[in-house]
Amino acid sequence: MFETPPIWKKLLTVELIEKIQNSKEVQDILSKAQKEYVYWDKFKYYNFPQNITPKEAWAFVKLSRMSLIERTPVKSISGDNFSYNIPKDLYQKLNFIDTHGAGLLKSFQDKPSSAQTSKYIISSLTEESIASSQIEGANTTHKIAKEMILSQRKPRNKSEQMIVNNYLAMQKIAQWKDIDLTEQMLLDLQKILIDQTVDEPLIVGRFRRDEDEIVVSDQITGEIAHVPPKEKLMLSELKRFIQYANQKESDDSFIHPVVKASILHFWFAYLHPFADGNGRSSRAIFYWYLLKNDYWLIEYVSISRAIKQSRKAYDNAFLYSENDDNDMTYFLLYITETFKKSILQFMEYFERKEIEIREIKSNTSVSSKFNIRQTVLLQYFSEHPDESIDVATHQNKNGISRPSAYNDLAMLVKKGLLAETRNDKRLIYMPNINKIKKLFNL
Repeated sequence: MFETPPIWKKLLTVELIEKIQNSKEVQDILSKAQKEYVYWDKFKYYNFPQNITPKEAWAFVKLSRMSLIERTPVKSISGDNFSYNIPKDLYQKLNFIDTHGAGLLKSFQDKPSSAQTSKYIISSLTEESIASSQIEGANTTHKIAKEMILSQRKPRNKSEQMIVNNYLAMQKIAQWKDIDLTEQMLLDLQKILIDQTVDEPLIVGRFRRDEDEIVVSDQITGEIAHVPPKEKLMLSELKRFIQYANQKESDDSFIHPVVKASILHFWFAYLHPFADGNGRSSRAIFYWYLLKNDYWLIEYVSISRAIKQSRKAYDNAFLYSENDDNDMTYFLLYITETFKKSILQFMEYFERKEIEIREIKSNTSVSSKFNIRQTVLLQYFSEHPDESIDVATHQNKNGISRPSAYNDLAMLVKKGLLAETRNDKRLIYMPNINKIKKLFNL
């Protein structure tokens, strides 16, 4: 059962403030609470002195937080604005993201080369599509989903269709990065995301209505976590949402792009304007806004994969923000942390791949005879002899044209390293493992 914080304002008295200010032990506890920006459900278990109750200490924490708030345009159903703090931890996360997300990769001299760009973007789109769909209930393995996208195989069920839809939506978002957001774009986005995945086709390509009776429930317990605004209020607020998304920042009204992208993410999910597809849409909008503001690295990372790895914390970030005086700081801290985590995951992946390529190139007996794509493929088959590949998969994995992909594979067939066969109308290439191992002196 989700627990809401105590009503703190009634607890504040002059005597309580003096008592807390004169206690170094309590001050240390409050400093820790502010640094970690904990919610009531964790704060109440801190070890307080006997003369201070958790509720009294919480009142003082809230007083400190309320004195530093920044208002957002996001309004609750009751008409109160959501707000946020920028604690030191949030500053540090934003600095990390700026250094790596809008500037240059810290561990490397420049962005990935043009030859690598398509390959890494395709990989990221694939990861994001799979993870974002799995967050919303798509039930398939990562390996099967990745094979489907890269080989361009048709989806066999609704889960696979969700992933393909998400992949197409992320491609569309990248195309929209230089244009302003409109209601029609949102409807088009939802149409792509839920195409052929819902039992009720009438909800596709339209905003929800009151008779749809949409609520957000806990997937495990069934407990109602959020009741979105009624249709009339939702449509009115959606216009404000679009206006805010397109608003150019001035010196006086500047807000950090990652903070604003996170606010848009939260706001859209709070409004829940569709009968289905809200979570995937809100994450896509987050990507759109950052791409629009030149955060180039967002194309290479998967935020949803990091969210999927901490799904409960993602849900709690929404709940904490909504139930603790509309304090969106919880959500901002969570999103910036997952963004930071996804950047680190990409950097590790990028560095690992660079090391692998250098090692492969060092085998001159192989790299002198074949291009890097062919060499990497042969190296993969030497370690995975039961796998196979087709032209579309080789093409999409490497971000090359179909003729180039076919020529790569045809040459390896001619050399006797691959065997060509057919699966229905699709050409499949199987490794000649003995020749490949001999080539690599294994």
